Amino acid sequence: MRSLRRTPWSVPPRLAGLLVMAACARAVTPPRAEQAAADLRAIPKVDVHSHYRTDAPGLVPALEAWNARAVLVDVTGGDRDIDAKWRDFLALRAAHPGRFSLVATFDPFRIAEPDFATTTIERLRAEIAQGAKAVKVWKDIGMEVKNADGSYVQIDDPRFQPIWDFLAEQHVPVMAHIAEPLAAWRPLTPESPHYWYYSHNPQYHAFAHPEIPQHETIIAARDRWLARNPRLVVVGMHLASLEYDVDEVAKRLDAYPNLSVETAARINDLAMQPSEKVRAFFVRYADRIMWGTDFGEGSASRAALESAFDQHWRYYATADTVTLGSANGWHRTVRGLGLPRDVLERFAHGNAERILGLPKD
Repeated sequence: MRSLRRTPWSVPPRLAGLLVMAACARAVTPPRAEQAAADLRAIPKVDVHSHYRTDAPGLVPALEAWNARAVLVDVTGGDRDIDAKWRDFLALRAAHPGRFSLVATFDPFRIAEPDFATTTIERLRAEIAQGAKAVKVWKDIGMEVKNADGSYVQIDDPRFQPIWDFLAEQHVPVMAHIAEPLAAWRPLTPESPHYWYYSHNPQYHAFAHPEIPQHETIIAARDRWLARNPRLVVVGMHLASLEYDVDEVAKRLDAYPNLSVETAARINDLAMQPSEKVRAFFVRYADRIMWGTDFGEGSASRAALESAFDQHWRYYATADTVTLGSANGWHRTVRGLGLPRDVLERFAHGNAERILGLPKD
């Protein structure tokens, strides 16, 4: 996931000026274009991957304007303070009932403790009772957590198995961010949509840390885990860390019926691939792809959210020419996917409601 303090969708002065000009031109916008923009906002949406922790003034108004709900995902992260994040999420949900749902997590760094599985299950049982719709596992499994001998713990480690068995019995999905984008194992260049992130989070740029297992090693462990747990519903976060090629995602969706995916922080990777190919992928797997953003505290201003949501939904819903990214950083101009309405509805909210057990809009 992206750092909670990161602002992945900042609004530079030039873009802010363009937004003001667009607002001033609203009176002369053709009626059909106005109707299309209003329709984009009206489609019910569920962002299945967010990390907002405070009731920022622009957050809920922006979500309301786009008819969106958000799933607040707990995660170990650098500070591992999952209890504080969970309390913040509970408070935000309480302040806005119906707007936010919750996803729990656990600390995998405790895996060597004798009571690890038992205490983890107790924790998750309590948080499920508080309303957790799923459980998140993060990239620290595979890239940071180590055994006493220095080897890296992977997601298919048998010490995790009692947890997967418990969640399968409870019909609680696992949201799995296992591995980084393939770009993390490649030299860092400004042409990569991940340039900003690894420039500011070099500890996860695996190319510079050869001790970290290779991408294919971590993905192979993830695939073995999926195969061994067919009753466990799994959401492969960030397009299952195979964002570089939707054909690779498709191979896993074909191989593992218990797997679905979400798009958080990977829209730019989709834009690097031919729009026709990506569109065909969305249509073929219309019941197994969900919308996500990975937005957190740094993204919670009204202007940043409005700009990002507009980019996302023009890309997914229209066949217009869309520029993704920031004018001051990585950006790419592509043709939108123009997804059929029934596919768009499932992607925007229907799959999240079904897979995560959320109330229907």
